[in-house]
Amino acid sequence: MTRPPFLFTLALVASLLSTTALEAATSRLSPGFMKMEPRTRSLQICNNKGSREIAKEKEFSRLDRVVVDAMSNPAIESNVISGDGGAFRSKGQWHQFQFKCILAQDRLSATSFTYRIGDIIPEDQWERYGLWR
Repeated sequence: MTRPPFLFTLALVASLLSTTALEAATSRLSPGFMKMEPRTRSLQICNNKGSREIAKEKEFSRLDRVVVDAMSNPAIESNVISGDGGAFRSKGQWHQFQFKCILAQDRLSATSFTYRIGDIIPEDQWERYGLWR
């Protein structure tokens, strides 16, 4: 018995959609990213999510860098990374921020990133924190 073309196509689509979330996530990540030590990879995921979230604010739409561990090491508990020593650069100025980043169960993406922006970091402190122009 031959399958009607529609049912065959539907079965093919269903089998393609059955790949696991891990396979789908890792296929989008570069091989170098997957070779990172897990803590470093988690921080990078939060940097990326923070960049997307903070850049939504009109005042910081020209944001070009986020470093969640710039001024202090964040706390890491299970899938939650939080701290008050993050820094981001927008229009040539570095700003301090507090944040909470929630990672997905597989720790290959962030499901949430909340933050509170603090003060501008004076340029004479940039070197101390490894920040640059």
